[in-house]
Amino acid sequence: MEDFYQLAHAFMHHDLVTLSDPKMAFMVCGVLLTFLVLENGFIPTAFLPGDSLLLLTGVLIYQEVLSLWVVPLLILATFVGTWLGYMQGRLLGHTRTYHRLMSHMDEKHKQKVFYLLDKYGILTLITARYIAFVRTVYPYIVGATEIPQGRFLMVNLVSSILWVSPLVSLGYYLSHTRLAAQYETQFLSIILYLPLVLLAAGLLALLWRTLLRRKRAPGRLPQ
Repeated sequence: MEDFYQLAHAFMHHDLVTLSDPKMAFMVCGVLLTFLVLENGFIPTAFLPGDSLLLLTGVLIYQEVLSLWVVPLLILATFVGTWLGYMQGRLLGHTRTYHRLMSHMDEKHKQKVFYLLDKYGILTLITARYIAFVRTVYPYIVGATEIPQGRFLMVNLVSSILWVSPLVSLGYYLSHTRLAAQYETQFLSIILYLPLVLLAAGLLALLWRTLLRRKRAPGRLPQ
């Protein structure tokens, strides 16, 4: 627990020296990988930040907190998370558990997935990667429709590469810009705090939907 406190303290104070410590860097890598698996593979955690974490990774690579070797690991985490979502859809697609999980997603996100699948087929996983929440619900629906796993795994790998690599590269490129150098403190603050802001917003949205769902639910009959 103390290590996580030190990690949070280093992020809050932009302490790149502490973050560059191998132990701290290992923890940062572990958090990134865990978040990507959860965000891509499990509907209850679809609110976790994904895109902003990849941008942050690019900045941390530029700052020499992380090495380039983290990129293949992020691709693997994304691939595994999406595959887990596919397997849940395949195994639970005709059960109440599946429908209970799907009820956590907004109807507009589900309709977006059905639209993309109907129009472009499984290749739309590449497009779905860049749409928050849609990239989480997509593999569930694909698995439930029993699309062959071999075909899905191929598209999953390609889409994982085409999602992780460009966003990490963008974060790395932005770190090179004159504006980032001129306003380094402000730039780091935005990049470091953006995932936290998005995480808080996702939690609030999830809480709000839960409260609305309970409010709309019919009351229990008195016994």
